[in-house]
Amino acid sequence: MKSIFTLHLKQVIREHDWILPVLLLLACAVFGQFLAPTNDDPTLIYATRTQATWTCAWLCSIFWVGFVAAKLGSMQRQNHLRGFWKSLGVSDLKYFFALFAIPNLLNTALFLSAAILSTLVGKTPDAPITDWILVNLQGAFFAVLAQSVISAVILALTNYLDASPSFTCGFLLNLYGTWGIEVVDAARRGTNHGIAALADIVWSIGPHLHFADFISRLTFFWGVLPLTPFLYASMYLCGVLLLGSLIALRLWKYRNS
Repeated sequence: MKSIFTLHLKQVIREHDWILPVLLLLACAVFGQFLAPTNDDPTLIYATRTQATWTCAWLCSIFWVGFVAAKLGSMQRQNHLRGFWKSLGVSDLKYFFALFAIPNLLNTALFLSAAILSTLVGKTPDAPITDWILVNLQGAFFAVLAQSVISAVILALTNYLDASPSFTCGFLLNLYGTWGIEVVDAARRGTNHGIAALADIVWSIGPHLHFADFISRLTFFWGVLPLTPFLYASMYLCGVLLLGSLIALRLWKYRNS
């Protein structure tokens, strides 16, 4: 299991794709302030840097890490590595988690980097440093949990699909869970009772990945998420991750191709 993880992690590093997200994060941290009219309101400098940095981290996770997961999984099937590792006694469970650890590591590095950069260049002078660090760490924790679900689904789908369609499915799930579910929420409040009832069902079973999006909280500094809602959101996202992982493991089951 460790050898599979190390082998493919070194492959990701050798391809040097990670350089682009690093440069983008640094660029957003340094030049993000120019995305808003900071000359009119200098206090926007910190909020704009924070917003740009965290938005960049989310986009890099959705597109770059998502495609890394798709490419890793697709390569196993196309190069018949599933049969090779199975002949060496590596179980489906160990094989899946050896690969699954790589996008999780990349997401952790991305969002922790965003938290560090936001702490260094995005903190307003009147914000308590302890609260600012804590809310950034909360945002990083939730973001990694949410994106782990997507990585698990993408990786599992590569057992049946090529890299591009697997990535697309994960991207659409990400789009729905993070932003699309707000459209469903609006439909729940509509005047059409039939549509509202259907939307209510979809809302109840949909993955609420938007709980992990702390960009607004960080941009406007709404403060640290209190302990009780933090625990509730953590349990919910962990439950979604557990369910997604169980479904992914079922899809990952070895099959002769």
